[in-house]
Parts: sequence; structure tokens; C-alpha cells
Amino acid sequence: MKKILITLMSIMSLSMTFAQAEKSDITMVSYEQSWLDNEGTISLKNNTDEVIHNVAFQIVYLDMSGNALDYKDYRRNVEIAPGMTKKIDIPAYERSRNYHYYKTKDDLGNPAFKIKFELKGYNISDMKETKESNSYDLDDYDSDKYTLPVSVLIIASLLILGAWIGLYILVAVMAKKRNRNVAMWVFMSIVASPLLIVIILLVIGNEE
Repeated sequence: MKKILITLMSIMSLSMTFAQAEKSDITMVSYEQSWLDNEGTISLKNNTDEVIHNVAFQIVYLDMSGNALDYKDYRRNVEIAPGMTKKIDIPAYERSRNYHYYKTKDDLGNPAFKIKFELKGYNISDMKETKESNSYDLDDYDSDKYTLPVSVLIIASLLILGAWIGLYILVAVMAKKRNRNVAMWVFMSIVASPLLIVIILLVIGNEE
């Protein structure tokens, strides 16, 4: 019985040693994210003697008291030479709420967070990068999703502005054709409404 216990303890000890060695194969060197960033940048160091071709890891997001807020699993195809460090971009955490990493300078009092890096594996055969429709993953992050509404808003604003200016020009043209004081009618359209003045000019007709 004693031999069995010793054997089990030895196996557990070896397993713990192996797990610790595996976790230390790739370590997080730094992380950066300001409240304005669309992406966070994590630096990973290859502590092994082989080239890293891909890596799977989990990021646990913590508040300043160390309480877990959220977590996300990532899989990335990345080349990291032995002993070298490589930066990887991942979607920014809570960017819409102006969160920032606590080591990134922020003088505006925005909420801060910490992270915990946990290695899940590396050099996995046929590994595909994370792609989930409801995730923070970079594969799903498309800058056009954020810039397109702004572009549409700008175009729409320009069209509305052009149409409004066109109404003032129409007032001037109509007033001139009806032998009326152009400056006065344009001024009236500015004070009231160009659309209203256009209707008035149509009703009153030409001035003899």
C-alpha cells in the first residue's frame, strides 16, 4: 500500500512539473491597450528551443481587485523564434466603455483592468485561428463595420447640405425670373425657410 501511495505521489509530482514546464514554454511579456485603441497588443516570448508556428491561449480579464470579469480563448498562427518575443494584436477589451489596461497611461479616469495569460498549447497540427461570430476575436473584427456608418453619415450630411443650399439658389433664380428683389427674398428664406419662400414665389407669380 505504501509503495502504491509513493508511486501515485511520484506520478502527480511529475505531472505537476510537466504542467509547469508546459505553461512556461510561452509567457506573456507585456500587454498594451489604451481607452482609444480598437486592439490590444500582447507580447509573447518563446522560451523553448523550437520555432513556434501557432499558439492557443486564454486571456482572463480582471478588475483592479483581481476579480474575474470575463475571459476569451484565442488561437493564432504566429512565428516566434526560440528565445524571441513577438507581438500579437487582439480585439480591445470593452473598447465601447473606454476600458484601458492598468499599465497603459490614462489621465481621464477611465475604468482599468488587468489580465491573466494562460497557455493552452502551441504548434498544434491543422490549427485554425479563432473565428466566432460573437467573440472579441480579431478575425471577426472588421474596421469597415466601424468606418462604414461614419462614411454614410458624412455622405448623407453632405447631400442634405447640398440640397439645402440648392433651395437657396432656387429662391434666387425664382425671384430673379419674377422680377423681384433677389437679395430680399434670399434673406427672407434664411430667416424663414427656403422651401416656404419657394411656395410663396410660386403663388404670387411675377411682379409687373
